[in-house]
Amino acid sequence: MERDAFTLSYDPARVTLEDMYLQITELGYSPGIEPPDALESDERGEAEVSPVEEALATAQRESKLVFVDFSAEWCLACKILEEQVFSDSAVQEALSSYVFVEVDTDEYPQTATTYQVVGMPTLVILSSEGNELFRSVGIIEAADLQQKLEELVRK
Repeated sequence: MERDAFTLSYDPARVTLEDMYLQITELGYSPGIEPPDALESDERGEAEVSPVEEALATAQRESKLVFVDFSAEWCLACKILEEQVFSDSAVQEALSSYVFVEVDTDEYPQTATTYQVVGMPTLVILSSEGNELFRSVGIIEAADLQQKLEELVRK
């Protein structure tokens, strides 16, 4: 393995993302924060278009917000989120007003780094310009997600 890797779980009601990044840094690790780029390089050095950037282009054309689901095949919490939250009819209806993109962090590790994903599942809502409007790490209740989706689309 070229680098140490680990996943953190945390309670966002008790610690901010910024505090978590500070702690990671103080431990001698780097959370790999980088500004979003339209093109990323894969391990072979070839340019690859981020799925988030593709979704942002669609969102600009359609005047919609972007809903990004950062997950991985091995992530049990991601599977629970999909089965219990994304399958909820009210959540599905609210998501129809968004450009939805699922990003497998194993397939697109640079995109995960760019968007500061340190735990999964991470849900991010972006304006069509790419500005972050909302972030949730871990499991979220269907009613809470539906409420946030509807709130942001009304703004």
